[in-house]
Amino acid sequence: MSFSATGNLLLGSDKRPDLYTYMAYETKKDGSDSLDGKTEIPLINKLGFFPVVSTITGIGRILLGIVHTIVHLACAIFTTGKLRQHHLEEAALGAKHIVRGLVESIAIIGNILLVIYDAKRCDKLGQQIEQNKTAYNHYAALFANGKEIAKRPLDEYHQETAKLNRQPTFDEIKRIILKA
Repeated sequence: MSFSATGNLLLGSDKRPDLYTYMAYETKKDGSDSLDGKTEIPLINKLGFFPVVSTITGIGRILLGIVHTIVHLACAIFTTGKLRQHHLEEAALGAKHIVRGLVESIAIIGNILLVIYDAKRCDKLGQQIEQNKTAYNHYAALFANGKEIAKRPLDEYHQETAKLNRQPTFDEIKRIILKA
């Protein structure tokens, strides 16, 4: 059994993604391309985009990252195999949050850098689909931290969203694509 020293507060691992993106791509009969997409950024990351607020959240992120890293490094010392690997990955996640917290706590410049960084992470997915159009044509795909986790034929996706009679929330989009 594996655990996270700070529960679900620190996102960014494969088990706790911090960036979900939905993309739907199709080539229409007239030859034009249609690409639709949405990205879900967690509240703690969004707060890092605003000066003053981000100084407080950045300091909190640093402190959580330090606790997370120390606990998991200590656990890694006393375990072996896959469990040790889990603790080392969690310690690395804590270190990433320390760095993000440092950047986040720098008003204005840090905020701009984080907006650019998160936007670039989203742009990579568009490029991935652009480079692999045939694999994604007529599909709705869900990505977590830039990795595809599910894909569903676009006609099935549209049938499910039509049942809602409104714009789906991001959680509903995830559920529909994951067929959960």
